[in-house]
Amino acid sequence: MEGNDLFLTIVVSCLTIFLVLSLVVALLVKSSIRQHNHQLELARAALVKDQAILRAEQHATKETLQQVGLELHDNVAQLLSLASLGLGSELARAPQNKVVTGAHEGVVQALAEVRRLSHTLNVDLWKDLSIEAAIGREAERVRDSTGLALTVQVEGALPALEPRQKMGLYRVFQEVLNNTVKHSGASQLIVTLSAAPVFTMRMADDGKGFDPHTIRSAGGLANIPGRCDRMGFDASCETAPGKGCTWRLVQRAVPG
Repeated sequence: MEGNDLFLTIVVSCLTIFLVLSLVVALLVKSSIRQHNHQLELARAALVKDQAILRAEQHATKETLQQVGLELHDNVAQLLSLASLGLGSELARAPQNKVVTGAHEGVVQALAEVRRLSHTLNVDLWKDLSIEAAIGREAERVRDSTGLALTVQVEGALPALEPRQKMGLYRVFQEVLNNTVKHSGASQLIVTLSAAPVFTMRMADDGKGFDPHTIRSAGGLANIPGRCDRMGFDASCETAPGKGCTWRLVQRAVPG
């Protein structure tokens, strides 16, 4: 009889210990789940906040760019137009004056650039303008004015981009193009827009290249990675002295 009581006591004790341990484990799991859910809520709140800030920054940027574009068109372009008319009148009276001729040509060229810039600063313009069309137009202008062999290649059906992304990519293209024309000594620049596996814009020249460690002091080129990051792209530059320069702008996958 005493043996049965001892056995029963052991069984009850084991069950009690098991239940207590189970309860402790359950409480620990529940606490862990609560902490995890809390962290998720904090992450969601931070994401919502970041998205709101990003939308506000994008809206402010759009408004600023449009205002700058209007100022260029309404003020700077008008002043250049008046200067062009005045120089044109003077040139008609003294057609052999080389100083006036050079000044007139410079003002006419500056006026064309200001009008082109004010046009591309309009974010709404990019709703219907594709990045390949915009770069294609610039390629024709550059070929005619500089002699640089600028080729645009499109691989696959390109995805739809936001207007701000198209305008941002175009600005990066202009910065790379400007560096190619002024500093690289390149004879050609090939721009490749490819759809797969993700949208990528590749710009490769056959110029003299440079030490990539000097990019921090290379003016506008140093701003390219940050500009691309803000619009959802990763930028990388492959170059070396005597090896040309290749920029790759790769669109990051959208979390989902």
